[in-house]
Amino acid sequence: MKWSQFFNTSIGKKLLVGATGLFLCSFVIVHLAGNLALLKADEGEAFNTYAAFMSHNGLIQFIAWGLKIVILIHAILAFQLTFRNRAARPVKYAVNPGNQTSSWFSRQMAIMGSILFVFLCIHLKDFWWMMHYGEMNEKTYEGMLHPVRDLYDATRVAFKEPLVVAIYVIGMIGLSFHLIHGFKSAFQTFGLNHVKYNGLINFVGVWLFGVLIPVGFAIIPLAIYFKLV
Repeated sequence: MKWSQFFNTSIGKKLLVGATGLFLCSFVIVHLAGNLALLKADEGEAFNTYAAFMSHNGLIQFIAWGLKIVILIHAILAFQLTFRNRAARPVKYAVNPGNQTSSWFSRQMAIMGSILFVFLCIHLKDFWWMMHYGEMNEKTYEGMLHPVRDLYDATRVAFKEPLVVAIYVIGMIGLSFHLIHGFKSAFQTFGLNHVKYNGLINFVGVWLFGVLIPVGFAIIPLAIYFKLV
């Protein structure tokens, strides 16, 4: 079987979803580390410097565009698998056996994934597009030869709007539920789950990716909105 044919099968698609999902897990860690600079009381120097570096470094930009492609591939394949599974069982069971054979998180993956995808589109429009193509004030810090775009101020202005904060918190709830199931599922797809390591995989999937990272992202708009920073 050719590779193109293999990746058109359910197993091939699941492997691609798992691989792209694990790659995106590594990205959210890096993204959170940079975004936490928004909470630093330095008039935005740390965050604006970070944003400027990410926006002008050629290698980072290449990876960033690759990341967007990976997100799109991950979403398309995940939806294809969901619709294929539903098409294979067009008539629902009179009694849903999912409560016994799968977790609640796995049964809500399509919903949570949809919420997360909508959130990502809003996020890219509000900040990524604004950073690269929108009108934005510039700021110069001591020791800098050139001014940088003041994304720090634009972000803080945005997070003073309750609707924007609500969208981000809901998006992080979707991320949390998506990661709790997705992280463990990726290891199962690759056959890497083992009784010796399942406890660690579950711990990392639930507490690091499912709780700590989404809470870390959600704290930023909440802290700005309630003027804690």
